[in-house]
Amino acid sequence: MKNGFKQVRQLFVVSVAFFLVATSFVPSVKGHNGMIDGTASSYLVSGTAGNPTHVGERGPKRGVEELNDIDSTSFLINFDKTYPKGLPIERLISVSFHLEDDDVIVPDITDYYVSEEDGSHVTIEHITDDLSGESGTIKVNNTLLEFDYTDNEKVIAIEDVRDGEIGSNYTIQGVITAHFEAGGQTNMYVQDESAGILLRGPGLGTLYNSGDKIEVTGELDHFRDMLQLLISEGNTKLVQHQAGLPAPKLVSAEDFEKHGDTIEAQLVMVEEVTVTELRDFDNYVATDKIGEFIVLGSEAHVQEAIDYDYMIGVVNYHFYEWKLMPRFDEDVIEDASVVQPVRATPNSSEVVAGSTVRLSTFTDEAEIYYTTDRSDPTVNSTRYEEPIEITEDVTIKAFAVKTGLSDSVVTTFEYTILPEAGTLNIYDIQGTSHVSPYENMIVREVPGIVTYTRNNGFYMQSEESDGDVNTSEGIYVYRPGHDVSEGDAVLVDGQVSEYEEQGFDDNHDLTTTQIVGSSIDVVSSDNSLPDPVIIGEDRDIPDVLLADPENYDITDPEMFDATANALDFYESLEGMLIEIPGQITVTGPQKYNEVTIISEEWGLDNRTEDGGVYLTEQELNTEVMFMNVPRSTVAKTGDFFEESIEGVVGYNYGNYKIQPVGPLPDLQEGDAERREETTIAFEEDKLTVATYNVENYYPGVPEEKTERLANSMANELGAPDIMTLVEVMDNDGDVDSGNTDASESYQTLIDEIAAQGGPDYAYTDVAPIDGNDGGIPGGNIRVGHIYRTDRVHIAEGDIGGPTDAIKIDENGDLNYVSGLIDPTNDAFTSSRKPLMTEFIFKGESVYVIGSHWNSKRGDDAPFGMEQPPVQGSRDQRQDIAEIIHDFVSELKSYDEDANVVVLGDFNDFPWSPPLQILEGNDMLYNTIYELPREQQFTYNYNGSSQSLDSILVSEHLQAGLKTDIMTINSQFMEAHGRASDHDPMVVQLEIPDIDYDCGVGDVIPLEK
Repeated sequence: MKNGFKQVRQLFVVSVAFFLVATSFVPSVKGHNGMIDGTASSYLVSGTAGNPTHVGERGPKRGVEELNDIDSTSFLINFDKTYPKGLPIERLISVSFHLEDDDVIVPDITDYYVSEEDGSHVTIEHITDDLSGESGTIKVNNTLLEFDYTDNEKVIAIEDVRDGEIGSNYTIQGVITAHFEAGGQTNMYVQDESAGILLRGPGLGTLYNSGDKIEVTGELDHFRDMLQLLISEGNTKLVQHQAGLPAPKLVSAEDFEKHGDTIEAQLVMVEEVTVTELRDFDNYVATDKIGEFIVLGSEAHVQEAIDYDYMIGVVNYHFYEWKLMPRFDEDVIEDASVVQPVRATPNSSEVVAGSTVRLSTFTDEAEIYYTTDRSDPTVNSTRYEEPIEITEDVTIKAFAVKTGLSDSVVTTFEYTILPEAGTLNIYDIQGTSHVSPYENMIVREVPGIVTYTRNNGFYMQSEESDGDVNTSEGIYVYRPGHDVSEGDAVLVDGQVSEYEEQGFDDNHDLTTTQIVGSSIDVVSSDNSLPDPVIIGEDRDIPDVLLADPENYDITDPEMFDATANALDFYESLEGMLIEIPGQITVTGPQKYNEVTIISEEWGLDNRTEDGGVYLTEQELNTEVMFMNVPRSTVAKTGDFFEESIEGVVGYNYGNYKIQPVGPLPDLQEGDAERREETTIAFEEDKLTVATYNVENYYPGVPEEKTERLANSMANELGAPDIMTLVEVMDNDGDVDSGNTDASESYQTLIDEIAAQGGPDYAYTDVAPIDGNDGGIPGGNIRVGHIYRTDRVHIAEGDIGGPTDAIKIDENGDLNYVSGLIDPTNDAFTSSRKPLMTEFIFKGESVYVIGSHWNSKRGDDAPFGMEQPPVQGSRDQRQDIAEIIHDFVSELKSYDEDANVVVLGDFNDFPWSPPLQILEGNDMLYNTIYELPREQQFTYNYNGSSQSLDSILVSEHLQAGLKTDIMTINSQFMEAHGRASDHDPMVVQLEIPDIDYDCGVGDVIPLEK
């Protein structure tokens, strides 16, 4: 509807501004786990610059009972009575700021807001008289409030942060304009008067709502070039609840095309929009009167071939272009001449008896009418004037009207009263199962002792156990803004919830049983904490995930057995205090603010030389525990704590984790050291071949990484003759430019090898088709070979392309001397194609097949809801193994003594079915078996040392074989000198029938 567009435009813009201040767009149902939490909204009262001159004149009288500070530009007044709506604030108060240096400021009151939920609460803003860096007293009439904002100078304008240095930490304040869950974390948009920015962190959407003003500290980063602050848990605080959303900035298509960086992450509005087509995925091509732009319709119902009077949303930089991202359906306004539909906060849901529902509409000054008897409302129905109390199951139907506009549609909301479970103990709520028997029910006066607190809640535990090892006596209470302390005895009212914690997408994680607290009563304080369960003394960890995996049903309480199943063991301790006794050893490097640990008192047998725990054919070390530690912790395999540690048991990202409840003991240095040289000595007439996953290498990585990799190749590995490199990215790394060439990536590394004293190397690879081989988007990782030009050379012949398959003719000859094995086979979907190169060493051919098989991503987590867990990714690796096996078998059918080396990152273990398929019936031999069992690892995952990398050789090459895995990365952090997440592996081979008099390869070993 365009004819009446100009007539309604001014009214609409005013309506938008009012609605943004008066309500939060997002219903304040806690997305955390469904508990209803009403939003305290406010209405805007026209502010008057300057201070009151009429205090004490005739009119209503109000006393100031209390003052509360909000931030350096606002504070809250609690009057003794409801604020008289419409009365100028200067009639009621006199305000002055008395600073520490005895200066007195009479501030300009720039705006004030009256809470709709409590009309005696009024927020005062004084934007032009910012108290940052000051301390003193606020005086309102005769009531005083001390303030101290001397440390407030650390808060930086978002505009300045956007010009900051990547990797640096910054503190900002801003109003939340939108938030979405993605990848197990919250993407939250905030803005201040200067600019907007994206925040990314765990659980932010459960702590705050749109319209809240918050302060956060985070690390400046970028994802596909969109700036973001990475926020860790605990680095946020609420500055003002429902401070009011900023009015959306009016922009045009030109702003998206030419000025996107200046409006990025801000709330904006485009007028007279036509959506022309769905380009791809959720990307819609749209036009306004200026030009063309893209609308990202992932969160709102956007339709093709529709004209919209207005579109509102946040500006997202998504796959390298700025896009308008409407936050919900109400952001796309097809016809501004029609009263916008009624919204309810909370929306249709299950609610606690006595909850209230607030109705609102996007259209300013529209009147809302509603019914509760399922009949359609009319103007003769009940007029909405205050929140509606829900005391029984009810259907609310509502519509809105305004003179001069068409009536809104009727909207229906359904509310069901949550069932009550009454008074229970924690162990009753936890039950003998992974899911509470009281899920979604209301519980009253649940007793417990607070054992550990967080910003958004706390753990509590029953004082006494029920004597059943299958039930936990601990639980987490979700209650943002709580004021309880460790040792408090509390009674908790709330709703039982099964909450899926932070985790990876589509990972089917376990849920944690929680109480979403609605009321907390502190009965007493400074109580002793319950005794912790001492692991290995009071309770033993079962050594298998499931004793009877084929018959286990995770939903059946009758099968729950904490004494037989490690899965159930940890669940039976969820939320409880435990103690890890004795010396506690770290089994892998610190990552994600966590270390993996075991107790030396548990007497595990499968130990590495440096104190780690190696993975066995069982493929799970149930005793390895995760423990949260400060991000600054520098820890490697074998470091240890000399004293026991107490903590509560939590869960996220597919694993149970220990949160220490007190200061950690000092971390002691273990004996693990990076080796400086391989055990294999150079021999002129023997060939050395290595595999090295260089972890997404390209020229743009930090210079230190290039230096470390080159040093390990030139010196620590002894400059192998041939090195298969895994995860080499194209020249511009993760920039999705369409480029796949990696010549600069190889040459940068080759040049640094020479600079580190190594020999000259050359490289060969086959650049993949853009985006076809998996890995980091835009990176085009591949397998390549670098080789010493003084020792070996590639056979004469052609090199294949990305779709050219190496074939063997009837004479046993190859069509390509370097190329890919069956690259178009479906087995290689989103995975790297194996690169086969025929090298010549002293006159003899050596066929080197570099591999990087598909990862385990998408497999079920051991500690997840899908039981028994399935490794679905292994099927693809088995298909790949068969293809390479068949190629080697065919090659050997023409020459049974062909010298074949298959090596790389197989993303599976030597005993796994894919590697067994590759070995065949004694066709290939896995050289890792030459090493003692405790040395057979190249990687550390979840605290277990394991081998994902292998080198397999023709069976006849076992004669004279030497093998070494250089433990220089997997046990260490970058602070220790780590260059990659994988350890390199090298073998020395006696190649039969070589020409000892051949000039090539006759060199002396490099000097160290």
